[in-house]
Amino acid sequence: MKIIHVSDLHLDGGYGLVGGEKNRILRDESLQIFSQLVNYAKENGVTAVLICGDLFDKISVRKSTFKFLIDEISVAKDVKFFYCLGNHDHILSFEENLPENLIIFPTSFKKYQIEDVVIGGASLLKNSDKKIDFDFEKDKLNIMMLHANLTSSKSGEVVNLDVKDVKNKNIDYLALGHIHTRLNGQIDSRGEWVYAGNGGKYGFGDHKRGFVIIEIQNKNITWQWKDFEVRREFLEEEVFLDDVNFFKELENVVAQKTKWISENNLVRIILKGECDEDFDKRIDVLKSKFANKFFYFDVQDETKLKIDIEKYQKEKLSLKAEMLNLILNSSLDEKQKQLCIKIGISALRGEEVVL
Repeated sequence: MKIIHVSDLHLDGGYGLVGGEKNRILRDESLQIFSQLVNYAKENGVTAVLICGDLFDKISVRKSTFKFLIDEISVAKDVKFFYCLGNHDHILSFEENLPENLIIFPTSFKKYQIEDVVIGGASLLKNSDKKIDFDFEKDKLNIMMLHANLTSSKSGEVVNLDVKDVKNKNIDYLALGHIHTRLNGQIDSRGEWVYAGNGGKYGFGDHKRGFVIIEIQNKNITWQWKDFEVRREFLEEEVFLDDVNFFKELENVVAQKTKWISENNLVRIILKGECDEDFDKRIDVLKSKFANKFFYFDVQDETKLKIDIEKYQKEKLSLKAEMLNLILNSSLDEKQKQLCIKIGISALRGEEVVL
């Protein structure tokens, strides 16, 4: 028996920074990821698909997206789809008649038996302090579905669970959603918890999009993460400016760093290291030079300025020295201080200040 565990597909989400038309393309491509999931299930004899929350990116969803989803699930009539709502889609209501093979968990625990496996779950509403009461029989093979934060700390985004809350509850596999990182750990001697990771969320810093394929034989569970096939990726490249002194050098370094990247991808260059305060990085110009080479191009400046602090501290009647002393002696953290120094120096030069 095969089961898919997926979460955080964030259908219809897109990536707003790319602009209207390109964002529409990304939103449509996000739907194709779900189509790919359904096709995999049909072609590989999957019995059930467990969607552990954040199927959609927002509570407001296009009707065409709803129809697409319902049509895809309806066609895969031999596959059962189990869905517990997440913090992004926690008050969604389906106006259309639901296909018989789609089961949406209520806010209270419910369980279903599929062949030799019991699948239970609940849709935990955002900001809910409700305790989950669930029961699994000891002699069954039990899978629990939740969109939750497995931590003892408190957060208003989702319901928080400590591992001890699910310990010794006869759970063999706890299918989790919410965290976009692929994570797993032991519940007790019997079961383990698994985050499927990023199902389809777009953005820099998000991890590979994919799902978990679970196989059950002779009441034993094995599983592995599997990647989706994607048309474009969000890629970040670091460029260190310690030995770069001119804009043309910077442009050449960025060109070398990105020459292997396909034009379909979204690219972010992160500037690192230390550079002279008189070095004009001309970030807007840099963006414009590479904007047409990729689907999206961005530059993030995380450099530090080389500043002779002792020199400025000795200066008198200097606005720059006064500014540096005020910032350096403030309670701001190092990152905030660097940002304030950059803005302050730009302002003193009469340059445009971009926040």
